[in-house]
Amino acid sequence: MKTKMMLGLVAAVLLTQAGCTTKIQSLPLPAALQSQNAQDVALYFGEQRHAPVRQTLGSKEFAVRVPRQPQDSREFTCNLALAKGVQQLRDFAREQHANAVINVTTRFQHNESTSPNEFKCGASLNGSTLAVRGDIVTLETQ
Repeated sequence: MKTKMMLGLVAAVLLTQAGCTTKIQSLPLPAALQSQNAQDVALYFGEQRHAPVRQTLGSKEFAVRVPRQPQDSREFTCNLALAKGVQQLRDFAREQHANAVINVTTRFQHNESTSPNEFKCGASLNGSTLAVRGDIVTLETQ
């Protein structure tokens, strides 16, 4: 009887641990983030080309975690986390009267992406997590 109970507890612990495993994802940037909107704060991922910098206002990083619903894929929640982090960067840039965020990077723990086409995210059965960082600047306008 005790052996069965112990085996049941071990099995429960193993199943719980297996469900909490976070996978590091490298996903394509959504097309909406790769195009610039003149009405919004521009985002330049990695070393994407941009107009000359008139003023640098510092760097900012936001860490984001989005809980996962049972029907959501890991990719979906990673995209939500990225959208939330980018929105926080843009909101902060607006508060600083900046018109762009350059050198935008994403990371999960120590796994960073400086790519203009992909982003890093940590995804588990419980949710997705990432950090978004960028340099807040005012770019010269034509």
